[in-house]
Amino acid sequence: MIRLFVTTSLLALAAPAFADTITGQARVDTVTIFPGLATVTRLVTLDLPAGQHDITVPDLPQGLSADGLRISAPGQVRLGAVSRAFDRLPVTPDQYSPAILAARTQVERLEDVLRESDAAIATIRLRAQAAEDQIAFLQSLGQASAGETLSTIANIQALAQMVGSETLALRTAAFAAEQEAQAATRARKNDVDALDNARRALAALLAPEEQGSVLSFTLDAAEAGEVTLEINTTESFATWSPVYDLRLTTGDDPRLDIDRAVVISQATGQDWLDVQLILSTARPGDQIAPGGAWAELRRIIAEDALTREATGMADEPMPLQRNSAVMASPMMDATPITAQADFSGAAVLYVYPNRIDIRNGVEDLRLPLDQLTFDADVWAEATPMTDANAYRMAEFTNTTDEILLPGRAMLHADGTMIGFSHLPLLAAGADLDVGFGPQDGLRLTRITPDRSEGDRGVFSSSNQLVERTVLTVENLTGQDWEVLLRDAVPYSEQDDLQISLTAAPEATRRDPDGARGIVEWDLSVPAGAKQEVVMETTLRWPSGFVLH
Repeated sequence: MIRLFVTTSLLALAAPAFADTITGQARVDTVTIFPGLATVTRLVTLDLPAGQHDITVPDLPQGLSADGLRISAPGQVRLGAVSRAFDRLPVTPDQYSPAILAARTQVERLEDVLRESDAAIATIRLRAQAAEDQIAFLQSLGQASAGETLSTIANIQALAQMVGSETLALRTAAFAAEQEAQAATRARKNDVDALDNARRALAALLAPEEQGSVLSFTLDAAEAGEVTLEINTTESFATWSPVYDLRLTTGDDPRLDIDRAVVISQATGQDWLDVQLILSTARPGDQIAPGGAWAELRRIIAEDALTREATGMADEPMPLQRNSAVMASPMMDATPITAQADFSGAAVLYVYPNRIDIRNGVEDLRLPLDQLTFDADVWAEATPMTDANAYRMAEFTNTTDEILLPGRAMLHADGTMIGFSHLPLLAAGADLDVGFGPQDGLRLTRITPDRSEGDRGVFSSSNQLVERTVLTVENLTGQDWEVLLRDAVPYSEQDDLQISLTAAPEATRRDPDGARGIVEWDLSVPAGAKQEVVMETTLRWPSGFVLH
């Protein structure tokens, strides 16, 4: 007997120590949103004994990607293998966790409450039924007594009065009992709903809904204690973009106030509740390496062969070497890649000051960001070729140290809403011109009073076209305006086609920013005044050619 006990003890000591399985709930703590995706940091807090454990974290988003999944733990904890499962919870013996026990206790308590409620309703209805039975007895008693010979009318009246008063009292009691039973039945519905909710909560703990992902991993804790694990994931279907309110104030000291806000959308499959929000201008979903370069294949062809091809008379075959030169083209011409906007490698982070809730499926959740103020230059821009009125313009310089991202903008001028626009990407230190609507008091006209075409004379071998154009800016407002007047004249890429321009007053700029054929004037137009610009454009070309 002693030998058997010793053997059993040794076997018990030699048996391996199986790791226990612990289920932990992940709480979303921090969300960093990029244009097009988000990184989500979840915290799992566990009270662990020392040793090896299998950890299960349910209720993660369905589309959880392994590419961006990272788990970090404090130094005294070593992480092992990590796996994911979809639409199911791995088998676990941990069916008696404090949360499950509390949920079961709540279900049992509410079941007792419902049973007591049903018993109380049944008791009330028994009172009503007893009253009905008493009424039936009185009615039968009255009929039996009426069948007997009553000595006097007074006896008959006394019997009728007794039956009537007792019946009234009993029917009143039955009605009161029925009203009380109906009220108890209505109250019972709340108990039923509470029990249904408690049962669903318990079912969710025992077997979570078939939605989302389940994360399982092993860890080895060097010592017992509370451990907080950090789970970082990259999730799609989340984005943000800025929106702007541009408020222009004119006068002696014009300025531009920009109210910035952000619009957030997310459909990751999970609510983000009480989270720290960070917005990043980095774009991890875009191109991350430079494109390639492709050489252009050029070739030559004999002039006589080109002439025959053009006239459709290339009947004779070209020499072999020429045919080879013509046919030696690649199977496919490489298409050059156009580079996208560059953030110069610097990402700006906006940390929202308060913890917020962002529900799954939300679209265009708007959060205020900040306000920027810039000095502004204000003038009117006039293009009589296309417009009947000049437009108010404002230029400002991005004097901040950050990039202003592209986004929708609502425009206001001196407190009046003007319209909507789109603010482009604006780097730090860059300038931007913004239109703030038409100025109806700045009228524009463009007329061509003289136009002549034909030979210049017997001794000339050239033809010409002369066009005279008059541009007018009329200021019908009550203030002086600085006006940038813009027009266009023909331009040529042929030496034989000569184009000249004379203007009064002389143009301030020609071909601004490389825009060929564009001419501009900087004009000062006082209130009530009119300013004219006269242009004369002359085109000359040799005889034997036509202008087209």
